[in-house]
Amino acid sequence: LALLMPLAALAAMPHVPAIVGARIVTAPGKAIERGTIVMRDGVIVAVGENVAVPADARVWPGDSLTVYPGLIDAFVMPSEPQPPPPGAPAAGASRRMPSASEAPRGAAHELSAVRPEIRMVESPPLPREQLEGLRAAGFTVVQVAPRRGVVRGQSAVIGLGDGAPNLNVLTPEASQVVALEPERQGYPGSLMGAIAVIRQAFLDARWYADVRRAYAKSPQGKPRPETNESWEALQPLVGGTQPALFVADDMLMVLRAARIAKEAQVRAQIVGAGDEYKRAKEIAADGVPLVVPVNFPDPPDVSDPADALDVTIEELRHWQNAPANPAELTKAGVTFALTSSGLKDVKKFRANVAKSVARGLKDADALASVTTVPARLLGLDARLGTLEAGKIANLTVTHGDLFAENGKVREVWVDGNRYEAFERDERAMKGTWSIGWGHGAHPLTVSAEKDTSVKLVFGADTLRATGVELAGDRARFTMRRGSEPPEVFDLTAKGDRCEGTLAVHGVGVHDVIGWRQPEAGSGPEKGGPKAVAKDEPVATPAVMGNTEAWRMASPAQPAAVLVRNATIWTAGPQGTIPGADLLAVGGRISAVGKGLKAPANAVVIDGKGLHIAPGIIDEHSHSAILGNVNECTNSVTCEVRIQDVINSESINIYYQLAGGTTIMHLLHGSCNAIGGQCAVIKNKWGEPPDRLLFAAAPPTVKFALGENPKQSNWGGERTGRYPQSRAGVEETIREAFTRALDYRAQQKEYKEKKRAYPPRQDLQLDALAEILDGKRLIHCHSYRQDEVLMLMRLTEQFGIRVNTEMAAHGASALGFTDWWAYKFEVIDAIPYNGYLMWDRGVNTGFNSDDNELARRLNTEAAKAVKYGGVPPEDAIQFVTLNPAKSLKIEARVGSLEAGKDADFTVWNGPPLSPYSRCEQTWIEGRKYFDRAADLAGREALAKERDGLVAKARAAKKGGAAGGGGRGNWPPRYLEDADMSGNECGTRGHDEPFRSETERRAARGEAKR
Repeated sequence: LALLMPLAALAAMPHVPAIVGARIVTAPGKAIERGTIVMRDGVIVAVGENVAVPADARVWPGDSLTVYPGLIDAFVMPSEPQPPPPGAPAAGASRRMPSASEAPRGAAHELSAVRPEIRMVESPPLPREQLEGLRAAGFTVVQVAPRRGVVRGQSAVIGLGDGAPNLNVLTPEASQVVALEPERQGYPGSLMGAIAVIRQAFLDARWYADVRRAYAKSPQGKPRPETNESWEALQPLVGGTQPALFVADDMLMVLRAARIAKEAQVRAQIVGAGDEYKRAKEIAADGVPLVVPVNFPDPPDVSDPADALDVTIEELRHWQNAPANPAELTKAGVTFALTSSGLKDVKKFRANVAKSVARGLKDADALASVTTVPARLLGLDARLGTLEAGKIANLTVTHGDLFAENGKVREVWVDGNRYEAFERDERAMKGTWSIGWGHGAHPLTVSAEKDTSVKLVFGADTLRATGVELAGDRARFTMRRGSEPPEVFDLTAKGDRCEGTLAVHGVGVHDVIGWRQPEAGSGPEKGGPKAVAKDEPVATPAVMGNTEAWRMASPAQPAAVLVRNATIWTAGPQGTIPGADLLAVGGRISAVGKGLKAPANAVVIDGKGLHIAPGIIDEHSHSAILGNVNECTNSVTCEVRIQDVINSESINIYYQLAGGTTIMHLLHGSCNAIGGQCAVIKNKWGEPPDRLLFAAAPPTVKFALGENPKQSNWGGERTGRYPQSRAGVEETIREAFTRALDYRAQQKEYKEKKRAYPPRQDLQLDALAEILDGKRLIHCHSYRQDEVLMLMRLTEQFGIRVNTEMAAHGASALGFTDWWAYKFEVIDAIPYNGYLMWDRGVNTGFNSDDNELARRLNTEAAKAVKYGGVPPEDAIQFVTLNPAKSLKIEARVGSLEAGKDADFTVWNGPPLSPYSRCEQTWIEGRKYFDRAADLAGREALAKERDGLVAKARAAKKGGAAGGGGRGNWPPRYLEDADMSGNECGTRGHDEPFRSETERRAARGEAKR
């Protein structure tokens, strides 16, 4: 009949539900203990204790129920991932370089990874199973985000109703989703490449707006600008009307995303990974709101003592600490919403939030994180997030507290429409219930063990039913009390709730509602679910030797440090001075000599029998880089920056401090003729990435010659990338410099008003132009003399100098000591190479290119003494002053001279001796390593591990689970840098390049 009614009549039919007698939580921290909420046509019209129910309303009893504002999930991706792009290899397959061209995309970005024009509002709705799972967890609104790409496209905010997609959309273009995630195939193949793509996309969007604005203002006589739908789609973002929603898979990338947003001047929100507690202070300082998952890891399997040895202390700690992440963020002042993203079963969401409540998250803050906070982040706080008249009628209705362990979501209301949300109980109607029909609660027992029976306690009487029928979830039976007329019950079980009717002939029908009661011996359930047991964490000792950098406080800086009566290896004009003193004040060296006096409050080190040397400088390192050290997909990639992927958490920093290394020059790999921009860092263990950067160091860039960039001998399955010859490498570099000259010329023409539009800013050409301007130093990987000469002559044609080769050219030469024959290009290398170059006046040094070797560069320097007889006073400079000169930082570091940074090491013998140990390492007057303190802290750390193993074993035995499995463990920052693509003949250097995303897919990890 309704189908025959005119549309006007259908529209006029009111939809007026009212929930009566429920506990109503109107907002975080605000509740009405027994009240009524009335909705009309999808909007709340009244909430309160004494609200009158309209005559046309349908009443829903709220006894034993609690009504909350509808929960909001601010980050959901469709459950079924999109298929890989055509030609993508299967997980674990050998990687080929990208084809010369991709499938045409129309007037859009040339990279398929940049797809901001994608709109989730135009995509199919969420799969039915995912939709119902979200509702069962209590969610009523979600922000749906695209899954594929780097600049992924525009999210949509939708209601989780069953109506047509058009009726469920709240915000069609909510945010631009940007993932710090490399592509599995093609460019970008590295994390730093993905970051470069993001930075370039934001620059392009602003340039596009400027050019089109200029053309629209006066088109006459100007060339028509290109049309690019991708750049057009980014205009709301760069114009400030739409936020960027960054997707970061660890806490360091949360920090990096905030930096990118600040640089691009865009509003940002960041989806985290659940480990933000580790750098909560730094994240709070950025002031960017987060969307935080609660996919806590399951307890590690430590049941077998032998297998337990393979479980790291970092994994044990994170398993214990992850539930405290929301509380730690709250303490730090970070604004965040919680998301179900990453959970294998979304229905575990509330239970996991309950774990966070047990670990210190306040109930009101927990509720805010899924109501008021996401509503505000999504710009919908005027319509969602609280229960107030005039707001959308989205409700989450529970039996028991929302975040209690045994709390149950009974139903959700979306736009005023009711959706039951319960899990079917296999017991159906069997069991013990408390039922009522307006005359109090009465115990009901339904049994079918021997024969089917139903008993009802009414006052002092226990009544036994007749005519019992059990069929599936339904029970029908008759009760009779004395001479009173029979009462026919017809009840249906819906999870832990039953509902139905009580009919009395000639009297009428009553609605019946009941709740399942705990079985005998299972414990009482007083008024609702039991609370989560308090979790007592195992404390982590604050000692030196901790393998997690973020736990280490910055060392105190004494007003002054005086090392007295030691042998001082200055590596400078004073040479080596026995029985001398070194005085550092305020982080700088004040004096080196004999008989120095200690200022007031100075820390005095008795140097008797000790040797003091400058901090070692490793001029060629990859030891603290996140993900791939190569962006191997193209031959020229100087748009990528190592500074974007500095791994402050790498244990290699601490290990190298233990070997006296205070500075690392972090280089891009050697897969490209012109690689990425490099970074000089100080090994300040415990500091976040940006505070490791040594600002005094001039910018540098990595070049490479020979086998690594040409790759012609690597096999057809390894690469098909140009160039394939040494001559091609030379021409690639020449062509890049020529493009940079043209770029500078275009910029000049625009300044002189000879061009209508400014040239598009290009991050790659910016770096190349800096090289030509002498502002960025070249550090070149090379082996053969002919190629060394080629590069020097080539750069001289462009008026610049290489920073890696030779005396007459004014360059430095830093390399290995006694590595040879690990590939054919170095078949004729000899250990006297360093001596021969030093003897001819070349600024010569030794570097590591290896995590392990970097811990003992002092003995590498000693090889200059063995192979050639370099005096020890000069040999120590091979790993101190000479690499400082190469990096143009010798005015600050490299030797122990007045005015330089107080970067020094304390040895128990001559630093060139293989029998000597580094006892202490100081950077800028702060002690970052102390061997004695390290040894002293090991017992406490071992005790902590034993406690965590015992706790994990007990949790595993008790069936505890976090719902996230192992997640993407280990996080990127606990892995060594990936060296694939370098082809240096040693382990980890001889693999074909594979993107990080491809490696993780091969390990079975989920892409976010």
